Amino acid sequence: MDTIRRMWRDVDWLLIAVVLVLTGIGCIAVGSATRSHANPSMPTHAALKQAVFALIGLVVMVFATWFDYRMLRRVRWILYGLSLVLLVVVFAFPEVNGAKSWIQLGPFSFQPSELAKLTLILVIASYMAGIDESEVPDYRLWRWLPVIAMWLPPFALTMKEPALGQALVMFAITCTLLATFAKTSQFRWMTALFVVVVAGLVVISVFFDQQAVAVVQYMVQKHWLHDYQANRILTWLDPAYGPRTVGYNVHQAEVAIGSGGVFGAGLFRGTLTGGGWVPNQWTDYIFSAIGEEMGFVGSSLVVVLYILLVQRLVRIAGLATDTFGTYLVMGMVGMFAFQAFENIGMDLYMSPSTGITLPFVSYGGTSLVVNYLCIGVAMSVAVRRRKLRFH
Repeated sequence: MDTIRRMWRDVDWLLIAVVLVLTGIGCIAVGSATRSHANPSMPTHAALKQAVFALIGLVVMVFATWFDYRMLRRVRWILYGLSLVLLVVVFAFPEVNGAKSWIQLGPFSFQPSELAKLTLILVIASYMAGIDESEVPDYRLWRWLPVIAMWLPPFALTMKEPALGQALVMFAITCTLLATFAKTSQFRWMTALFVVVVAGLVVISVFFDQQAVAVVQYMVQKHWLHDYQANRILTWLDPAYGPRTVGYNVHQAEVAIGSGGVFGAGLFRGTLTGGGWVPNQWTDYIFSAIGEEMGFVGSSLVVVLYILLVQRLVRIAGLATDTFGTYLVMGMVGMFAFQAFENIGMDLYMSPSTGITLPFVSYGGTSLVVNYLCIGVAMSVAVRRRKLRFH
């Protein structure tokens, strides 16, 4: 009993508070975005369902906190293999919004790629920790080749669905873990090269947008890109590209955010949000509902909450008693940070539009529960940072 009491004393209550506030904002925003019945595709009672999934997620988080995260290392390949099987099984089910991303079981649906992100973190974290724990650690560049072998199967299957957003999250997770693993000049060089490439893409998109558009169109002609993928890139490079056709979703989201001003129109008073003018606003474009009804102040609060979320997770990773725990939590840092940046960025033309949910805010049962599971695993690392308490 004393051990349990001391364990809960080490829980990061600020992190839990951040997650709960984000979830509360999400339930309000989802309720606002779905209150209009003009669009038959809108889910009924979405806010209530989101709240129910949040309660389920809380239970999962508490259990994961109590569960010793080190036990996951023993069954990592079983969990990883199961996630790959589910990513294959999903192709036997009908398409939803043009992608085979969901396993439908009666009234319930499950998105295997959400679980695959967590199992990918698990196997890569274990591999990297194994190198750290060896008698003579070998950090030469060739040691990252097995990481690519672990990343490629779930990435390829997710791209096949196609679910570009989820696949990009897997890529971000892998890059974050490789950056954390940078213990030699070779790995630092690789990380620096990645940063230079990303910075170069940003410069090209800002100062050489017309040339970039020509390159994208050439890639479509060569069938290196699908039309819908090219359209998402083109609307990012040129906001004036198809505002009433292929760029309609992003254009409407930006207009909704801009109309919110400093303090917003007020909860449930947004014209575009209430009228259902922003497609898929309860999922991919949920930030536009926050921007319109809560304004710059509310939007900034959400951004600050995500910064706090990442900061608390990095702190937990730094205090972990073993490198497995450090890598495990840092993988989650890459996942949450990339999803938040990409989801918010695409509403502001800062990044291409992809099907990525805003963690703890967007509507989606699988996403919400898995996110809470990740927080629970991170909390398990946090409460076990003092080894002697668990002997």
